[in-house]
Amino acid sequence: MVSIRRIRTYRFFNATIFFLLTLLQMIIVSWISISQEPNEGSEFSFAKILGFYISINPFSELRFTAVLVILTGGLQILLLAFLVNVVFSNKNMIQIYPLPKGGMAHLPEEEQLVNKTINIVSNVATQAKIRVKKIFVYRKSVPNAFSLDLIPLPLLRRPYIVLNTNVLEILSDKEIEAVVAHELAHVKHGDSLFRLILSIPRLFLNLAYLFIYLQVLTGIQNALFETFNLIDAVERTLFLGLIYLVVAILTKITLRFLYTANRQAEFLSDYFAAQLVGSGILINSLIHLGQRSETMQILSHEIEWLNSLAGEKKPSADFMRGINYRFPRTQLNEDVAREIAPRIFLEEKIHRLMTAYGLSIDQTYRDQLISQAVPSLLEKRSEFFKSMDETKEILTPSKLKEQTIDWRIFDSDESYYLEETELDNFIITLLSHPQKMVFEHEILQTPEKDSDHPNFRTRILQIYQIFHPDNYNKILNQILNQTTGNTLTNTSE
Repeated sequence: MVSIRRIRTYRFFNATIFFLLTLLQMIIVSWISISQEPNEGSEFSFAKILGFYISINPFSELRFTAVLVILTGGLQILLLAFLVNVVFSNKNMIQIYPLPKGGMAHLPEEEQLVNKTINIVSNVATQAKIRVKKIFVYRKSVPNAFSLDLIPLPLLRRPYIVLNTNVLEILSDKEIEAVVAHELAHVKHGDSLFRLILSIPRLFLNLAYLFIYLQVLTGIQNALFETFNLIDAVERTLFLGLIYLVVAILTKITLRFLYTANRQAEFLSDYFAAQLVGSGILINSLIHLGQRSETMQILSHEIEWLNSLAGEKKPSADFMRGINYRFPRTQLNEDVAREIAPRIFLEEKIHRLMTAYGLSIDQTYRDQLISQAVPSLLEKRSEFFKSMDETKEILTPSKLKEQTIDWRIFDSDESYYLEETELDNFIITLLSHPQKMVFEHEILQTPEKDSDHPNFRTRILQIYQIFHPDNYNKILNQILNQTTGNTLTNTSE
């Protein structure tokens, strides 16, 4: 049985282990000295190791290290402030509450959307007993939302809520409430400050390791171009590889605990949101957000493939913005994205040619040209996938679909919303196929153990298990009994 207390404890445990491992590494890099010559002043000195002399000076540089940590903290805050300034100064980042000093920043046609957003955020914030300082909408065709609250003190806290316009376009009002509640939970739990505090020792270590790499590289350079000692150069190169390997292993182990702690923070925010709006609404909002992300990523992959036909590099961010602008903002079907990608790609290409060279091509003629080209491109893409299906290395659409569970097949009334019974059937199928994901793009991404966010499958099951424990356990028992029965049948045969 999953309990919120257990999740909170698990998060605290992982954050503590991360901090202790990071602190240990900070102590080690502060004590150890790497030099090309023996360090006579060291309290302990080791033999020459792969072209370098290693010495230990316990506590001799403690004050210096403390000053460096403080300076690193200041640097981290400055970097964060710079990043925040870059994000919020983007022309597509619109402050809707309170109205900026310069007056209304949104367009008149966005008035209804803006008013709805302010009302939803205000209502959820009132229920959550959190005062939101500012509300922003970000004009973007991918669904996302985030909160920012770096100083969670009564008089100083300034929580911001940012919602991409695409979230407002594809979700119902209740589902938007779920997203807002999730972000407000991060504010309530002080997650922004939590991440900042844990990021300071990480930055210190990254800078310290960079300094060590530079020391070793300098030693290699001296051996090659000053002392002309090839043996030392080879040994020091091996030393560099050894240091890199050790650092990579330590970093990977340490970050595993940090990522786990951050995933627990997501579970806690999901729990908070489900309490406010209902578990079914939250699960459906996650499904719709994941489906839109899926569709946009499929579109991106298709455009990259089309671009490669001319031997061109990956499309620029500016080109992709044009593609996203042409793609329907409420489209949630990845198969449709594959079908219409060639048309959108060609429309954008022709539009750019006309703009760049002052061409004037009649719209009817453009449509004829594109209509002639699209079928052949779709056929070529189909043939490409068929040839790739025979290999095991590349995950084609058909292979990806075999590894996913399509939630839409459980939507019996085609309402694009899973009601209670439909959701139960979806959960049964998820639990019956533990290796399958909900969305294709999660198979292609970095494995969850190296990710800061849990995948949609895990979040959906976690919410369902917490709020419907009896149903969850009943389903598990049915699956277990069925599996046991099948095993006994196969054994008897």
